[in-house]
Amino acid sequence: MKLFSVPATHIDKAWKDGAFRLGLACQRTKEVTADQLKLMLSRGELQLLGAMDGDKPKGWAAVRIDQLPNYRALLVYAIHAPGAVLLDQLKSYAEHNGCTAIRGACDDAVSRLWTKYGAQKRYQIMEFAL
Repeated sequence: MKLFSVPATHIDKAWKDGAFRLGLACQRTKEVTADQLKLMLSRGELQLLGAMDGDKPKGWAAVRIDQLPNYRALLVYAIHAPGAVLLDQLKSYAEHNGCTAIRGACDDAVSRLWTKYGAQKRYQIMEFAL
């Protein structure tokens, strides 16, 4: 499986090639809609990554790199990767970009999946509606 990066200028094409499936992640979080995520990607606010298996993309991730005071982390903003197909590729991408961690805000189901692959809970994000 080969990881590829999609430039902001090519988000429309990638969306037609399957990146629209990131909209499923948006439905889980309700933070942004699929259209809003697409706009963030096309503005370059997030980076679109895909995993190619032969001639077809198998998984997609919208990520950004956060330079925190004590370390640099790859933040997975949205992901569609059936069978956790992207995790090894994301680790390589993160290391290549000087990151020492991969982070993501997850619901319970995704948290359990990531735990199976070695992720550890750092803290939880809680929210009060006003």
